[in-house]
Amino acid sequence: MAADPLARSPGSASTVRTVGIGLGLVLMAGLAVLLLQDRQARLDAAHRQSLALATGVDRLLHYGLRNLSRAMEGIAADAATWAVAAPGQEGALVEEAIAGVAARHPELHSIVLVDSNGAALSTGMGDPELPQWIPHARTEAGLTLGSLQEDGHGGWWLRLAAPFSDGRWLLARLETTEIEGMIRDLDIGRDGNVTVLDGEGVVLAYAPDAGAARFVGRRIGVPADVRNRAGTMSRQSTSSLDGIERAQAFSATSGYSVVVTAGIGMEEAMAPWHRLAAIASAIALLYWAGLAYLMRRLSAAARAQAGLMDELHAQAHWLDQAQQAARTGVWRVEPDDQTIRVSAHTAAMFGFEPVDMMQPAQVFFDRIHRDDRARVEALFAEAQRTGTPYVAEYRVVSGNGQERWISARGGIAGDDRGGRRLAGTVVDITDRHEAQARIERAEAQFRALFERNPLSFFVFDAKTLRFLAVNQAAVASYGYSVEEFLSMSILDIRPPDEVEAVLASMRRRSPEQDVDGVWTHMRSDGSRLEARVFSSSIEFGGRAARLVLAEDVSDRVAYERDLAWRATHDATTGLSTLAALCEQLDAMVADGRTRRYAVAYLRLRELELVATTLGQRVGEEVLREIAARIAMVGVEYGLAGYWPGQSFVVVALDPSRGAAMLAALEQAMAAPVDMESGAHPIEASIGIAEGPEPGETAEQVAGHAALAALQAWQDQVPTLPYDRAMAAQAAERMALARRLREALDKREFELHFQPIHRLSDDRVVAVEALLRWRQHDGGYVPPDVFVPLAEASGLILPIGQWVLEEAARSHGRLAGRGLDHVAIAVNVSAVQLLTEGLSEAIVGLQRKYGLPAGALHVELTESVVLRRPQAARVGMLQLRAAGVRISIDDFGTGFSSMAYLRDLPLDCLKIDRSFVRQVHADERNASICRALIALARGLGLGTIAEGVESAEELEWLRRNGCEQAQGYHLGRPVPLERLLDSIGGPG
Repeated sequence: MAADPLARSPGSASTVRTVGIGLGLVLMAGLAVLLLQDRQARLDAAHRQSLALATGVDRLLHYGLRNLSRAMEGIAADAATWAVAAPGQEGALVEEAIAGVAARHPELHSIVLVDSNGAALSTGMGDPELPQWIPHARTEAGLTLGSLQEDGHGGWWLRLAAPFSDGRWLLARLETTEIEGMIRDLDIGRDGNVTVLDGEGVVLAYAPDAGAARFVGRRIGVPADVRNRAGTMSRQSTSSLDGIERAQAFSATSGYSVVVTAGIGMEEAMAPWHRLAAIASAIALLYWAGLAYLMRRLSAAARAQAGLMDELHAQAHWLDQAQQAARTGVWRVEPDDQTIRVSAHTAAMFGFEPVDMMQPAQVFFDRIHRDDRARVEALFAEAQRTGTPYVAEYRVVSGNGQERWISARGGIAGDDRGGRRLAGTVVDITDRHEAQARIERAEAQFRALFERNPLSFFVFDAKTLRFLAVNQAAVASYGYSVEEFLSMSILDIRPPDEVEAVLASMRRRSPEQDVDGVWTHMRSDGSRLEARVFSSSIEFGGRAARLVLAEDVSDRVAYERDLAWRATHDATTGLSTLAALCEQLDAMVADGRTRRYAVAYLRLRELELVATTLGQRVGEEVLREIAARIAMVGVEYGLAGYWPGQSFVVVALDPSRGAAMLAALEQAMAAPVDMESGAHPIEASIGIAEGPEPGETAEQVAGHAALAALQAWQDQVPTLPYDRAMAAQAAERMALARRLREALDKREFELHFQPIHRLSDDRVVAVEALLRWRQHDGGYVPPDVFVPLAEASGLILPIGQWVLEEAARSHGRLAGRGLDHVAIAVNVSAVQLLTEGLSEAIVGLQRKYGLPAGALHVELTESVVLRRPQAARVGMLQLRAAGVRISIDDFGTGFSSMAYLRDLPLDCLKIDRSFVRQVHADERNASICRALIALARGLGLGTIAEGVESAEELEWLRRNGCEQAQGYHLGRPVPLERLLDSIGGPG
């Protein structure tokens, strides 16, 4: 027996009440636990934050006091040395050392040497109270911290003392504002504070600033554990200074008799918890109020439900009949054959008031559409006359002009009086007609879309695969006529080698599954096209079929393939990129195709100068020719790739063939590249490495080979195998680069000067400034080691600016000795020359130091000028306008060009030392030097010979017209003081 859907459920309100109260109790318990946990978490966070602040400030104090201690100990240690080495000058040297330390530590008000009674033995103010606090103060690491002392201007000093020899002391006064500066900007919140105390609890500094003036010098309590330097602790307490309760942390880990205390205001720290507690209380109150309101409503609803249930049961049977008769009405012809009785729903269909009624037949016929009326009247009359069934579909027009479709059926039926009358039903079929109309419109739209679509459309039988319909776009795209298409199957437009795959795909696919993808199709002329296919199952002509839309994407696929190729290949050389090559090697190792291999990293030398001097097109042609040779080696031995920047990677998949591959590469690089512009020799450095070792990737093996190539480049050898020492050297260079950043700040750079003599009278007319990097052990880092690192790291600009500044300052020293006619030559890097502002910087130095025109010379190398000739020429013209003479350094060692000698604003050529060596005995060098001297004279340029190391070389140069010379024979690079002593004054 089915359950009565209208049956009462009196237990519903009781269940809701029970569940609501239980849920409320659980919610209250959960909120209470959450609040307690949150409160404890916030307390813990406040203590952690205060402890972090205290220990952080303590650490800063440790570093600051340690630095002061070391500085004062350094003075004492130096004084002990001077007492032995220079007993008569000890006092002056100590004064100078104290002044130097005070200058480096502006936080110190003064440093004074005092005797045991506090009387000053050096410049400054002594401390008569010294004997009173020295015995009672604690001494940490050689530094004694005394009590505070007022400075007479509302401020405070912290007295520090370091032992000196013979019972003397170094007395320093530290500005407490320095300590305040450490804590001033800390994030301590609204009510937080940070206080620095001495070991006796006297306030040395206080933050925030509002309390600093009031509290400094006051004594407060310090926990015994902290006062005894037990470390750190945290507690909740109320401050004796401002009465605020805080989570207070203490730290005394600096090693000095200072205590740092930091506090976070409890009111501020717990404010979010109080808000959370208020919100939780509001939620609880709202829940119980809502539950009470719900229970009241449920009780009222239960009472109303009881009254409605009886009425609902009485109407249930009638509603059931009404639902069965929905959208259907009945009618009957009355005995007079002229009147028709209709139900309320029938009346509504004809646009009348929806009530049972009787009306003359003509009243209903008047509502039938005029195009349907005659037909309907004839069918109705025939049914009355002959008794045949009455069936008709027609449109009814209501009084407001609305049309509806009606389906009417009827026949002769007997009544309760024994008479026979025509009766029947009417059904509103408007929705069905509208749906049919939509279907017909959709079919028409589909046909238009199918026929007129610019993309290929076709339908094929799902079983036989034969075409059932095609559009004109398919005819135009594939080249078959409609008749030819309809005689073919879908397999006829697929390549023969893909037929089996197509059939297998059709067997695996369910009839409802849509298939999208890019497929290869065949045209009637045998050509292929790439088609993106969208297909769906349809019913066509009563059979299962597939509707296919095919878009020709041949151009797009070709473009995507080109993009994919470019992602893994270099466009200029056609070789794989290094990343793609390494990925391929890692995959080969992973799937076992190879276990080890040999990698050759080939780095071309000065190839970029070809493009610079002969044009980009020639440079690319030379690069492509080199790439073609390397690619042939790669095909023979394994793989080849290109790394932008004129570097190639070749891999021998059989590492035993590594030596043969290296020989093949050397042979490929031996022959110059012949172009229309001439023959271009190839110079390369090759590094080779074998791997991978366990855990190594191909990229790391290639990196080893690159390190070997770089070492070969630096050693000027053609090939070099990798060894682990190279990695260590690279790490040392990186460490040196990091140290280089600190060298400027620590003033570790210095200039040495080498004299340049005029050969006509042996007079010093210029000096070359050479940069030196002094180390802590007194040695020097070679310039050819740190200068490339400076250029690579970008530090060459600030270093170069320092060199120019120091050279300008040094010229002032020369002028002070009457040597203002002696110019200083400075080497300028490519980065400096090509960066805007070089000439302005030199003009500024000329004004700052009062330098005459020509006081500074600039030396440039050929590679600097040829790297970007036009930009270099602009920079050189700006230097010339600033009165700076320009020389080309190491002339003849690079890709020398007569064009730039003719066009660039030059003053002098410097002949490289390699041509000067043994020039008096080596005829080849002598010929080169004569040619260079003659070339310079013809162009109106001066000549300077570098690296003169013997009297014979000097005499040959003087005899053959060289104007100036420098070298160890004439003078080594020395500091400025030694240079001034050696060359003396004018005359």
